[in-house]
Amino acid sequence: MRRGMSLIEMVVVMAVIAIVLAIGAPVLTSVFDLQQRGAAKQLAETYKLLQTEAMLRNVTFRVAYYLDRGTYKIEVGDPGALIFSEPDARDRWEKEQQQKLKMFSKKEIEEGEAADLQKQDGRFAGLNASGFPSGGELPSSCRYAYVYTPQYAEPITPSDKEPKTEEDERVVYSHIFPDGTMEFTVVRIVAVDDPADGYTMEVEPFSGEIRLDTEETAIGASLSWIPSEAPTSR
Repeated sequence: MRRGMSLIEMVVVMAVIAIVLAIGAPVLTSVFDLQQRGAAKQLAETYKLLQTEAMLRNVTFRVAYYLDRGTYKIEVGDPGALIFSEPDARDRWEKEQQQKLKMFSKKEIEEGEAADLQKQDGRFAGLNASGFPSGGELPSSCRYAYVYTPQYAEPITPSDKEPKTEEDERVVYSHIFPDGTMEFTVVRIVAVDDPADGYTMEVEPFSGEIRLDTEETAIGASLSWIPSEAPTSR
């Protein structure tokens, strides 16, 4: 009865394993690349659908990116919902709203002018419509490298450590408006094991054009043609 393998048999086995790995590695790389591209393409198609639906329904949609979970959720809100070009503007507006709401009673907050103030605050709810996408999840081989919109000072990345509570999770919001415009948004999706390998989706705010690129382009480079100041009359 044989208790082991001869040296020749071990060499043959190792040679076979090497051949299998050499053949399989490009296939796996190709599969992972397709998954990243597929995830970015699905996001792009979702934005185009929401752009059309926002105009038809006269609502504002927002995509909530749950960076730590690798998921996103679609929510719907009032057409007059506000967004901001920078974090400081949002903070100032929230403080102003809180001061205004202090002038109303609890009943007045629930109806009348106070209700209008709260509508502008962007009360969003999840979608339950049959046949309409409510969100999505990245393939297990992919993750978010970051998501950026002008409401945030810089690209937001997933947490370094697993969040202990829902309040600790990193969530980034991107909006689609009833006039057909969309918030400037950049989403970078990469391989779990290789942050240099991925796809970038960029949403152009005015035309709603969506670009997909394997390269990590400079944020806002596509908007460099927009003048920083309005023209002056002479």
